[in-house]
Amino acid sequence: MRHMYGIELSIPDGKLPGFYAQVIHKIGDHVNVFDRDKLLFIVENETEKDKLKAILQKSRMLGDEFSLLLLPPEAVVEHVDDFGFVSPNERMFVYADQVALFTVDKASGTPADRWAAAEQWQEHVSGTIPQPGEEETIYLIDSSLTELVEGIAKAYQVQIQWLHKA
Repeated sequence: MRHMYGIELSIPDGKLPGFYAQVIHKIGDHVNVFDRDKLLFIVENETEKDKLKAILQKSRMLGDEFSLLLLPPEAVVEHVDDFGFVSPNERMFVYADQVALFTVDKASGTPADRWAAAEQWQEHVSGTIPQPGEEETIYLIDSSLTELVEGIAKAYQVQIQWLHKA
């Protein structure tokens, strides 16, 4: 997963289409835009985010700002629209404040305990990200379920590692 930033373009009433086109052109000249989804511009770092915000503030077109996680292509996520989106470029993003990601420590608990904990988590897991070449899986859950996941881990004496926790 890679942390990214999304900034929405807010189109004010009464502006001519040419004004919008000028702003888009200026963004293209000065900002390294990683991806786009309609009026949401996605950039890779804070420097690019600051440049984009400055252009949009100056033209009075600054909308909402989002912290995003770019998921790898092998991610399997059910109902991504509940907490993210797939861009027109087929990249899957989730809103960082709405999800949590964790893995299971393979050295903790017995194999049966890890299996039982994973079975309990399955009804709460929204997605998984297999790690190629490793037995490890990254689990994606709604950020409101972190205590539940920790409780299941404790009940089965399994250790988890949070990779992202909102």
